[in-house]
Amino acid sequence: MRLIVTRAVKVALLVSVGLGIAAYFTTGLERVFLDAYLVAIGGVLLLALVRTTRAKAPADRSSPFDLALERMGRRTPDSGELALVRDLDLSTLSAFHLHIRVRPLLREIAAHRLRARYGVDLDAEPGRARELVGASAWELVRPERPPPEDRLAEGPSVSHLAVVATELEEI
Repeated sequence: MRLIVTRAVKVALLVSVGLGIAAYFTTGLERVFLDAYLVAIGGVLLLALVRTTRAKAPADRSSPFDLALERMGRRTPDSGELALVRDLDLSTLSAFHLHIRVRPLLREIAAHRLRARYGVDLDAEPGRARELVGASAWELVRPERPPPEDRLAEGPSVSHLAVVATELEEI
């Protein structure tokens, strides 16, 4: 703490001498120099107080915010299953969410099952794929399905999505 006070006194003396010399060699700027002197001395005192406070503060400087931030960083990422449940819930509220987030997953499932069990490519052989996929599931996985015209339209119900899942399991 003694070092902080010594430095503050040295800087205050340096500012005083510098502004004193400048005031001696100029005329008509006494008020400006006085204002500059008071601001400089106030800054030196404030810096000395901050440094003294920091030196006297306890070693543990973690605030509740820092502790919460640290706990957030240690959290394990959510599993894919929770993300899928969230996407299915959101797809019932928004047809656009269904088209953008859930439809690619359903298409991937259908394409894999068709390829593995029947040797049918969903995109290359849509006619044959349509015969093997149920009507409700086909409406969602068909290759030429356009995005919904009304992006804010309500999506299908949970029971309809359950029918689609059942049809995909039956492939």
